[in-house]
Parts: sequence; C-alpha cells; structure tokens
Amino acid sequence: MALQNIAVLGATGNIGTELLREVAEKDAPGLDKHKNPTNLIATASRDGILVDPRGLSIQNDPALIARLQARDIELASQGKPRTALRDYLREQKGYQEGATLGDLFDVIRNQGLIEDVVFIDVTAGDLTGFHQTVMENGGRIVTANKVPVAQSSWEVFKLLTEFRTKYGYSCSVMAGAGAVPFLRDGFDMSDTVESIEGCFSGTLGKMCNLLYEGKVTFSEAVKQLKLAGDTEPDPRDDLSGMDVAKKIVILARTSGYEVNLEDVEVEPFVAGGFRELSDIGVEEFMAKSKIFDDEIAAKFEAAKKEGKTLRYVASLKIENGKPVVKLGLREEKLDSPLGSLKGNGNKVVIYTSAYNKVPFELAAPGSGTSITAGNIRRNLLEQLENRKM
Repeated sequence: MALQNIAVLGATGNIGTELLREVAEKDAPGLDKHKNPTNLIATASRDGILVDPRGLSIQNDPALIARLQARDIELASQGKPRTALRDYLREQKGYQEGATLGDLFDVIRNQGLIEDVVFIDVTAGDLTGFHQTVMENGGRIVTANKVPVAQSSWEVFKLLTEFRTKYGYSCSVMAGAGAVPFLRDGFDMSDTVESIEGCFSGTLGKMCNLLYEGKVTFSEAVKQLKLAGDTEPDPRDDLSGMDVAKKIVILARTSGYEVNLEDVEVEPFVAGGFRELSDIGVEEFMAKSKIFDDEIAAKFEAAKKEGKTLRYVASLKIENGKPVVKLGLREEKLDSPLGSLKGNGNKVVIYTSAYNKVPFELAAPGSGTSITAGNIRRNLLEQLENRKM
C-alpha cells in the first residue's frame, strides 16, 4: 500500500471542504477502494490547526463532511460566514486555537514527517514564505493558490518549482486541466514556446456569453453571476483582469520566460472609467455599474454585426526574442477555438517549435470546486512514490 499523508491549508473554504469530502469518500485508508490511499493528518485555517499523525477521524465519515458542507453552502447563500466545518474542527480534541502555519510546520517537523507529508494550499493568500520554508526543508506542496507562483520574484519561482515531483502547481491555471504539465514537460524537452493564447476565466466567459445573447445588460449580468456565486465576493476582482494576468504569468514562467505581473499589459473587462471605481464599496460599485451598460452593449453589437463575439483573451507572443504579454476583450469568430467556448469553459492554444503548424489545444471547465478538488487529487498522484495498480 502506497499511503500518502496530506495537510490541507484552507480546509474550511469551498475547495478545501470539497477536497476533504472527496478524500473521505474515495481515498481514505479504511476504504480499500484502491492501493494508493490518502491519509488526512492535518487541517489549517486562519482560526487554528488540527493535527493527528495517525489520521484525522473526520476522514472516516464522508456523510458528516457532506452535511457540514451543505450547511456552509446554505450559510453562504444567506450572506453569512461559513462556520459549520470550522466550528466542528474547533471542537475536536487537540485543536490548537490561534496556531499558525509556522506552528503546523513545527509540529510536523518535530514528528519527523516533513518528507512524508504533502501540504495542499487551497487558500488565496500570500503564503510564498511558507512555500519556501517547506521546499527548503525537503517538503512537498500541491497548490491551487496562484500567489506564490505568479507574484513572487523570478528567483523564488525557480526555487519553488525546481523539483518537479515535489512542487505541483497545475491547479493554479484552468482548475488543473493540464496546461502547466504540458508546458513544464515541453521546457524540459527544449520545445520552445512561440505563443500562448487563451481564455482563463470561467466567470468572464459566462459574462461574454450572456452579453452576446443580448437579453441582459452588463450590470444585470454582473448581478446575476454574483448572486449565483460565479464571481468573487467583489466582482471587480474578476473584471479587473488581474486574476487572468496571474494565470498567464504562471504559464509564461513555466515556459521558461522571466515574466512578472507588472510586465503584463492589462486592459480591464470594462476599459473606460473602471479604475476610477476601484476605491468605493462593493454595493456602491454594483449600483454604479450601470454606467458601463451602453459601452459594453455597443461593443458586443458591433462584433455581432461582423459575425463575431467578444472574449477576454490573454496572450503571450515572442517579439525580438522577448515575451510580450497582453490581455483584454478581443473579437473572435464564432467558430474559432476561443469564440466557440460555452458556459464557463476555458481554452488554451499553444504554438511551440514542435507544435508549429497545428497547435496544442486544451479545453476544460475553468472553475468549479469539484473540478479543482479532483485535479488536486490527480496532482497528488504525481508525487506519490511507489504508486501501485
């Protein structure tokens, strides 16, 4: 049996809770469903940590996790904090209220388990320092968190990703669909990337499809997607384009290009006057977003007359030997690889020295807690030693 220990950072969030449920239902040691079980030995959140090197008891009760998850979804729909799983964990014996990630690292190191635990980061915070500490001490990480790989320095990025089988970050782009492994393997094969284009936001993809249909205005579409939970709590985090910018930086860096976030030419989804509304509250922004309705409607109507639609596209091209990275709204033919996307679909189109006539294309859902959690579990398998059939 090839047992794999995990510690989940951000365990009480949407993806963290789904990951716990899937591990308990499909991978926990007592299930005997396959020969590569996953053993949950620790959870961490901003409130504290819970550690048991033998395995946390909650992983033996998937029905309990499902009930806690359902309650947290209900609370979130009411605009209330997600407290069900958090409160359960806080009631468990050995829970360390107020303990930090540094404390978690020390506990696991003192148990002699640093090399035998995969830290899974499903937070959205700047945990770059923690990632560095883990990797410098011979540990392992699987991350869906974009910050450490997109906003760190080039030197730190190279340090984190040096050991391919110890640092998995596939889930930082396209919910883990496979763009990162393709580019990482290509780099190690000297298959030089010539260009990358893609739609990397499920939220903005849905927005474009709604606006193309013409049944709702821009402000109505923003409200509809926010109520459905398809946007960040502050929709400006999606509309600014910065989330997409992080993803194209990750792909550029994985391809071997020294690109930083400030190198990206970012055009927000709404170009005119958007930045002037960056300092007001969310509800005030929602109310004022009507001022963009006519501008956005005119753009989509103009594209439609040409038999096209609009997509929020990120691109990397090599000009004079240097990477040029841009993102913004762009007209696309309806039957083109990007123009034909439906729902929250993402797609990347990559030309390399090997794929120079027919590109490598990859399409997949761009969001979804179950998709991301499932691909985190796939990423874990890449780090599993002595994996068995």
